[in-house]
Amino acid sequence: MSSRWSDEHAGFHPEIPNEARILDYLTGGKDHFAVDREFAEQALRIAPDLRAVALQSRRFLRRAVTALVDEGLRQFIDVGCGLPTQGSVDQILQKTAPHYRLVCVDNDPVVAAHAASVFGIGGPARILAADARDPDALMEDPIVASTIKLDEPVGLILHSVLAVIPEDDVADHIVQGLLARVPAGSHLLLTHAISDLAPDTTAKLATLYQEKKTVRGSTTRSNLRTAAEVAEFMRNLELLPPGLVPLNRWRPDAAEREAEPRAVWALGGVGRKP
Repeated sequence: MSSRWSDEHAGFHPEIPNEARILDYLTGGKDHFAVDREFAEQALRIAPDLRAVALQSRRFLRRAVTALVDEGLRQFIDVGCGLPTQGSVDQILQKTAPHYRLVCVDNDPVVAAHAASVFGIGGPARILAADARDPDALMEDPIVASTIKLDEPVGLILHSVLAVIPEDDVADHIVQGLLARVPAGSHLLLTHAISDLAPDTTAKLATLYQEKKTVRGSTTRSNLRTAAEVAEFMRNLELLPPGLVPLNRWRPDAAEREAEPRAVWALGGVGRKP
């Protein structure tokens, strides 16, 4: 692999807008700083429908995690989990999956501290402070080993995280590295913003995210990934119907179909490891 996350990116940087806190602001949460709010408002001036995309992302997460539960999964690893508020995976599982086990992974100390206070001690959810860019170390961590039975199917969740990894080889390494560590019957839930539907808008957003260092890596991008590039991450999986599609077209209920009929420029899907 050609690139690695360097130590300079680790830790808490209050001067840098954070993806998790930006999403929290866009979806009506309270866990964000002034720098996150200022960034979100600047992004909204570029893409006025960004808040709608963020809300659709949350709705998709609820439907897709529920689908994983319906597939029989009861243990999950949420990589790049973000803040445990506003319809988080833990909240969804509390309502849908008795006796679930969950490891939430994030490299932001603020997220880790917040999650630790929410989850408490001895509950079904644990927080792991780790970086997705090293999936082997992540999966070998004692917190994963003590929480997840890796000889049984696992629900892997990569919700909006790969879009902040600019290097294609690193993003693919994350996906394939995680999948290699779980058995057949495991599932991957993936979402990713794409450039296909609004390339001018997403190019401006890509520039903004990189200029403000919210997206950082060993390379820069002129735009978000395309739908075809995102689909490549799930190349070895059996996709659950309707496949990898715009978020609001993945199993919406009747009310959601009526409220948001047009496609949004982010994809979501669930695939099964054969």
